[in-house]
Amino acid sequence: MNGVGEYVVFYAPEAVQAKVKRWRSMLIQRLISTAFSVAVGAAVWYFFAAQVGSWGPWLVGSALVIGLIWVIISTVGLLIARSEARTVAPGPAFAVTRDGAWIANLWLTWPEVGAVLANPGRFGRSARLAVQGRDGRSAAVPMEYLSALPANIDSAVRALSGGRCWIDLSRLDD
Repeated sequence: MNGVGEYVVFYAPEAVQAKVKRWRSMLIQRLISTAFSVAVGAAVWYFFAAQVGSWGPWLVGSALVIGLIWVIISTVGLLIARSEARTVAPGPAFAVTRDGAWIANLWLTWPEVGAVLANPGRFGRSARLAVQGRDGRSAAVPMEYLSALPANIDSAVRALSGGRCWIDLSRLDD
């Protein structure tokens, strides 16, 4: 990259750290909520055994199962957020010049660029900005943790590529 006519997008590590913190907090809340629900169910079963009858184990068991399902969901969310956090480092994530595009340590000149795509995230992951080369090389970065909005990036790609490339945002609508 020559420094003239550059558009650089940086990672925003504070955004991914906030997501990790949010999932960690949710996991702690779910653990406390599950313990409380099981304790209340057990207390109701113990103190009101005659009224609860044979439904006591179901009361405690259902509180435990529902709570564990939410704990598992929160744990998976935290693991996904942590894995994304490992890929987000301070510094540039994507850049375009009049000569080409750079993304996640992959440099392609405009004639080498096959497509610039916005791929939707799956299972709680961030949508990804991907550049695919005509030769099969590709690289992607998580869009949720970039310092610029997709429309701004698209405008820069269109302008600096001379209208040869743009970001296909249509997949985000699915």
